[in-house]
Amino acid sequence: MARQAGPPDPQPDDSALDSGTGLIPVVEVSDPRPPRRDSVERLVVECGGRPRHLRTAQAGAEQSRIVLIAAGEPPPACAGEELVRCCGERGSKVVCYEDGAACWPLSARCKLLLAGAVSLLDSAAPAFLDDLHRWLLRLLQAETRLRAEEAEVSAIVRELGMVAESAAMISVLRLVFRVSRLSDVPTLISGETGTGKELIARAIHLNDPKRRLGPFVAVNCGAISPALAETELFGHRKGAFTGAEHHRQGLFRSAHGGILFLDEISELELPLQAKLLRVLQEGRVLRVGDDKESAVDVRVVAASNRDLEAMVRKQEFRSDLFHRLNVVAIRIPPLRDRAADLVPLLRHFLRKYGSYGPSGVNPDPEVIHALREMPFPGNVRELENLVRAALVGKHDAGPLRLCDLPEWAWRRLAEPQATETPAPATVVPDGCGRDLNLSRVLADVEKRVLQAALLSTHGNQTETARLLGITPRSVYNKLRKYHLEMKAPGN
Repeated sequence: MARQAGPPDPQPDDSALDSGTGLIPVVEVSDPRPPRRDSVERLVVECGGRPRHLRTAQAGAEQSRIVLIAAGEPPPACAGEELVRCCGERGSKVVCYEDGAACWPLSARCKLLLAGAVSLLDSAAPAFLDDLHRWLLRLLQAETRLRAEEAEVSAIVRELGMVAESAAMISVLRLVFRVSRLSDVPTLISGETGTGKELIARAIHLNDPKRRLGPFVAVNCGAISPALAETELFGHRKGAFTGAEHHRQGLFRSAHGGILFLDEISELELPLQAKLLRVLQEGRVLRVGDDKESAVDVRVVAASNRDLEAMVRKQEFRSDLFHRLNVVAIRIPPLRDRAADLVPLLRHFLRKYGSYGPSGVNPDPEVIHALREMPFPGNVRELENLVRAALVGKHDAGPLRLCDLPEWAWRRLAEPQATETPAPATVVPDGCGRDLNLSRVLADVEKRVLQAALLSTHGNQTETARLLGITPRSVYNKLRKYHLEMKAPGN
């Protein structure tokens, strides 16, 4: 397994490997043969990583994102297949190797790839260590970029006063970090009311290298009078109509060099949608009363709490405008799908509005339990209003208790559906009859949960994986296992 002579591999940037954190990336190694394992671990050190033994799937619960696994016998007897699957589902990149792997049947190699491995190398091949060296450098450099991205995400969160600790929101902010660089590409943000669409738009502006120094102009399309919408967006010339006593440059010109955020774009009337489409295509606007267009340099970020695709099908929204805006799509999950953010958000708002009531108020456990039971159709904005109202009415210096919440919150909590989960008629899924075989019952439950998730995400495997907290590859495997309808990601 000696390294072969050849052109030098690209060397990782040592300063980038720790991303300024001072931490060396950990690479877990699972190999029962000490001589081979020692060679692999020396290679890990050479590439700039820190090796750590990984012996069981349970040990793999630690957050190392690069794992090297000796596969053992080829599938179906492969001892490493379950370990590969476990590490893949937690989000680690797994490279497998084994003596003679190049001679395994194609089906056996594909089983490991389906389990989550990114590659399978033959450890008996003369070039094994060279091949592994290239894979390690590639994965370590990807880890470096990921850490830098996470640092940028943290900076966004701090600067905008956002709270994002759930995996769902961290995923959204990573996407924001990437698409912000696409300075001239329209972006469509979707999400229920109160989820923070304008904050995400501001995060895009903050990280757009071309436009961050330009203006950020926000307009709620639903608040503009239909009769004045055209002049608000595109401006008008003095004397263009009765009452036009002054020139008006319009919001597009006001946003020149920056970002125009069109919130609730679904409220624009169809004729105005056509004019907006022309501006996006040509980069030129025509003021009311002018006979000549003028150029504008604006990135449009639009948002809606309605399903624009459904509106397109009903001919309530122009399909060409939708596709023009939907080049980059960001979906913000509702608060009920980001439970890990609820308590941090609660503490954040208690600090933010601390001047409204006694200082240093902390939440009582009964309040945390109560808020976890509330549906919050208004999402984060509703939680913010609840905290603000509770602090305004609070007069003692004790913790925030259930009795401090506003009356509307008590009514919500008093409703049976908010606090009680009706007991199912039977704990045995339909079709099981008197057969209480545990594996069969669990498989039936897993299939039903997967079907419900697919229905919720309209068959989108990537969104289904995010909703269930597993990888898209795992969703793919389960779809095949249960013979469910498959749909390509992004469709």
